[in-house]
Amino acid sequence: MKKISLGQTVSVLANVGVLAGLLLVAIQIDQNTDIAKAQLENDYYLADMQLELSMMGEAPAKAWIKAVYSPETITREDAAVLDRYFNFGLVQAERLGQMRKLGLAEDELLAKQVKYLEWHLGNEIGRRWWAQYRTDAEDRELVRRVDEALDSADFQQNRVFLDTLLPPAGSEH
Repeated sequence: MKKISLGQTVSVLANVGVLAGLLLVAIQIDQNTDIAKAQLENDYYLADMQLELSMMGEAPAKAWIKAVYSPETITREDAAVLDRYFNFGLVQAERLGQMRKLGLAEDELLAKQVKYLEWHLGNEIGRRWWAQYRTDAEDRELVRRVDEALDSADFQQNRVFLDTLLPPAGSEH
């Protein structure tokens, strides 16, 4: 029987240690790559959301109020503002969906944002916008989720809610 010297044992253990170290470095590189990818994707969505906010201009509430109370009076400018407003809500959901795919956001958070789109699109113009947008949307899973959320939506809910905030007719304020 051949004996292994102490020097050979130390050499084998050292080589095993080097291999384990290389394996750990490879794992760290993979994790860092995933983190960098997630950060880049997040930065893209944040930049897109900033663009949406910029495109809405100084007073997007004026266009939104028209959408809620008098959709027949919106102008082209109002339509452009509302398009960006509605898209802003959807981009938030898309961002969360991407973060969920990367394991960085829980499904419950995405579901909550999609449910919020029921309010975001809760008027006639929002309903029309979604009907148009959904036909060309690439993320069919998100379309399915939004459709489910909007299936039971009351597209007068924005008006109903805002009316509850107003003083009763005939009261002094």
